[in-house]
Amino acid sequence: MKPTQDDNLLIQSYLTTAFLTELNNNNFLNSEYFKTVIFEDNVVKETLSTIGIDNQGTLLICLYTMLVVPRQLLAQRYPNDFEKLNHTVEQIKSDANSTYTKDSTKIDFIRHIRNSVAHARVAFVPGESVTFTDENRKGEKCEITIPLKHVCLFLTKLQRIFMRYIEDLKNSSVVS
Repeated sequence: MKPTQDDNLLIQSYLTTAFLTELNNNNFLNSEYFKTVIFEDNVVKETLSTIGIDNQGTLLICLYTMLVVPRQLLAQRYPNDFEKLNHTVEQIKSDANSTYTKDSTKIDFIRHIRNSVAHARVAFVPGESVTFTDENRKGEKCEITIPLKHVCLFLTKLQRIFMRYIEDLKNSSVVS
């Protein structure tokens, strides 16, 4: 069975994110290859050497790739996994406030983080935290702050949903 356009989009996006993670995990910026490679724009090389691969931009790329792009596709397929992810955010957040009527009994953290990333309403306190802000036209607002030391746990659990999706595709012969 041939992968659908949605499958292809999710797989390609995930592979790019996983590649960045592996470069970071393998200390690529300290490799001999990186030290000797010539960049067309040397400022990029110098800046990467300073900020590293694991930076604010990478977090946004990862969240966009693994949360914004596939949200509806994966959330419909794995609702329990997304509910567990919501619970994870509940546990790791340092602060959350919402004036959304829908959130009167329980904040939907994943929906608000997704919307925040999709609309580039993300603020960092370097070395401390990231705050996601979601706001609608009615003036309802939700802010969720997660300490940076806990962001990796959130990303890891989100990655597991992707890994499950890819395994399910393999088992259905879509991915070989």
